[in-house]
Amino acid sequence: MTEQDAARRQTTEGEEDIGRRIEAKIRREIGKLAGAEPTDDWDAIGKKIEDKIRAELAALAGTGPDADWEEIGERLEGRTKKAVGRWAGAEPDDDWDTVGRKMEAKIRTEVAKSAGTEEEADWEQIGEHIEGRVKAGLGQWAGAEPDDDWSTIGRKMESRIKAALRDWLSEEEPAEQE
Repeated sequence: MTEQDAARRQTTEGEEDIGRRIEAKIRREIGKLAGAEPTDDWDAIGKKIEDKIRAELAALAGTGPDADWEEIGERLEGRTKKAVGRWAGAEPDDDWDTVGRKMEAKIRTEVAKSAGTEEEADWEQIGEHIEGRVKAGLGQWAGAEPDDDWSTIGRKMESRIKAALRDWLSEEEPAEQE
């Protein structure tokens, strides 16, 4: 073995030792958070973390701490659907598609009211109404005609902004006082 090979081997062994020490320190710290023993391996730590998560979710679901994941999931889904459905005006036996449609209708109705359109308006009508209001406001500011399209409004806005900048930049600076 050459000197260079020996140095390379020593470097590799040193890096592996550093890696083992880092892994052990991380495992101990995560293990502490999970309530594991300092000698526990990753499988034991993972099991303890899963047990803690399962217990927390089981409590949210209203099941026992030993409930399996399927039962926890079904109960959480039921509780979520019930809460969301209640807000959206859904019936307890409604499926997720129905709950989703009722949520969309409620949100759309609120957006339509906020936008100043008919409450029964669809999304396209709401969007057209909002676009019309924005276009009218910007067009009025830019000096556009009510029938002008977006390109014309954009050109008039550009012209107005450039004029304002020219005026501002051509103003004389006030004389400094001594």
